[in-house]
Amino acid sequence: MRSPTDTGLREALSDLRTQRRRNRLSEWNFIDALYKAYVGALVLGVVVTALSGMTGDQRILDSEIDDVLRRGPGLVGMFVAFGLAVALRSGARGGPLALEAADVRHVLMAPVDRAFALRGPAVKQLRFLSFTGAVAGAVAGLLAYRRLPGSPVAWVAAGAAVGGLAAAGGVGAAMLAAGRRLGRGAASALGVVLLAWAGADVALGWTTSPMALLGGLALWPLEVEPLDLVGALSFAALAVAGLVGVRGLSLEAAERRGRLVGHLRFAATLQDIRTVMLLRRQLAFEQPRATPWVRMGRRHGRFPIWRRDWQGIARWPITRALRMVGLGLAAVAACAGAWQGTTPLIFLAGAVVHLAALDATEGLSQEVDHPDRRDAVPMARGALHLRHLAAPVVLLATVGMVGVAAVALFSPETALRVGLPLVVPVALAAVASAAITTVRQPPNPERLIMDQTGLMMFQHQALPPLVATAGPALLLLARPGSDGSAGEPLAMAFPGVGLLLLVALVLGWVRHREGIAEAKAGAGLSAVGR
Repeated sequence: MRSPTDTGLREALSDLRTQRRRNRLSEWNFIDALYKAYVGALVLGVVVTALSGMTGDQRILDSEIDDVLRRGPGLVGMFVAFGLAVALRSGARGGPLALEAADVRHVLMAPVDRAFALRGPAVKQLRFLSFTGAVAGAVAGLLAYRRLPGSPVAWVAAGAAVGGLAAAGGVGAAMLAAGRRLGRGAASALGVVLLAWAGADVALGWTTSPMALLGGLALWPLEVEPLDLVGALSFAALAVAGLVGVRGLSLEAAERRGRLVGHLRFAATLQDIRTVMLLRRQLAFEQPRATPWVRMGRRHGRFPIWRRDWQGIARWPITRALRMVGLGLAAVAACAGAWQGTTPLIFLAGAVVHLAALDATEGLSQEVDHPDRRDAVPMARGALHLRHLAAPVVLLATVGMVGVAAVALFSPETALRVGLPLVVPVALAAVASAAITTVRQPPNPERLIMDQTGLMMFQHQALPPLVATAGPALLLLARPGSDGSAGEPLAMAFPGVGLLLLVALVLGWVRHREGIAEAKAGAGLSAVGR
C-alpha cells in the first residue's frame, strides 16, 4: 500500500511531465510537421516502390521453396541475433534510454519510485523503436513478396510483426542489461553465444533458438508453423522484462549517455558526419590501444604519411577491428543476395562499404580535424589529403579478400571469377565516397539560394553512398540470366573502366578542391558585380 507522500510525489512528477509536454507542443507548428510527414511518406513510398519493382526480376522456383523453408528461419534469426547482440552491448553502456540531464539529476535522485520515474521514457522508447522495426519489417516483407509466392498483405503483415517483435525484444534486452548493470565483457560474451546459436541453426538447417522461431514467423505466408509463436512470445516477454528491470539503471551511465546523445543529435541536425562518428565512438567507449597490434619501427622511412596511417590502424581497439570485418562480411552477404536475384541488396552493400570506408579513412579525418598541423606540412592540402587514401584502399581490399575467401567455401568458381575481380574496384569506390564525406565543407548560407538547396542535399547525403554503390553494382552485369544461363564476368570490364574514371574524378576533386572552390567563388562574385 502506497503512502500519501509517495502518491503525492507521483502526482507531482506526472504534472511536471505534462506541463513540459505542453510547453513543447506550444512551439510545435502543425503545418510544418504535416508537411515533413507528407514529404517523408512520399519519399519512402517512392523508394520502396522502386526497390520492390527492381526485386521482381527473378522469382523463386517451386523446387527451391523447400530450401527457403528449411534455411529461411535461421537466416532471419541470424539478423535478429545480431540485433540482440548490439542491444546487449548498448545496455552494458547505459542504453538504450537517453535521458535529459534534468531527469537524471532531479527526478531519478528524488525520493520517487525509480520504476515509476523510468516507466514513461522506457515505454516511449519501446513504442518508437517497435514502430520503426515494424516499418522496416513491412518493407522487407514487400520485397520478399516480389520473389516468393503468397499474398502481399500476408507478407507485409508477417514482416511487420517480426520486425516489431524483434525491435521490442532488442529494446527489452538492452534495458535488462542496463538495469542489471551487466558488464561489457559479459554482454559481449552473451551476444557471441546468441550469434553462435543462430549460426548453428543456419548451418544445420534447424529451428531451435528463439531467434529462428521468430524468423519462422516471417515465412508464415508460405507455411504456418504454430511452434513459431513460442519465438514471438519469448520476445514479447523479453520486452516486458526490460520494462520491469530498467529500474536499476546507473545514474552515472544515464547522465553520460544523455549528454553524448544530445550532442550527437545536434551534430546530426547540422549533417556533421565526422562529429557524429566521434560521439558514437565515445558512446561505445572506443579508445585507441596504448600498445599497437604491430609495431611499425622508429625510423621515418620514405613514406611518412603511409606509415602514420598504418600506425593509427595498428592502434585500433578490437571492437573497431571486428566491426570492420563484420561490415566486410555483411557487404559480401548483400552482394551474394544480389547475385542470387535480389537486386536492391546492392544498395545495402553500398551503404555498408561506405560505413566501413569512413572508419578506414581515420587518418584523413584526423588531418581535416587538425588544420594547424596540416598547414605546418610543406605540401598542398589537396596533395596531403590524397596521400591519406592509399592505406584505406589496401585495408578495405584486405577485408574484401576475407569476404571472398568466405564465398570460396560455398562457390570457389564464383569467388574466383566474380568476387576476386571486384575487390579493388569496390575498395576504390568506397574510399572515394568516404573522401567526399570527410573533406567536404558545409555550404555558406549567405551564398546559398533556394534553387541550390536540392543540389546541396544530394551532394551531402546521397552522392557519397551512390559512389560507394557503384563498386558492388558491377556484379549485376555478370549475374546469371533469369533463364538460368551462366553469367559472363567479362561484362564487368567496360563498366569497370567507367568506375575507375569516376574514382579518378573524385580524387581529382580532392586534390584541386580548394582551387575549384576559389574559381566558383570568383565566378559568383563577378556575376553579382554584373
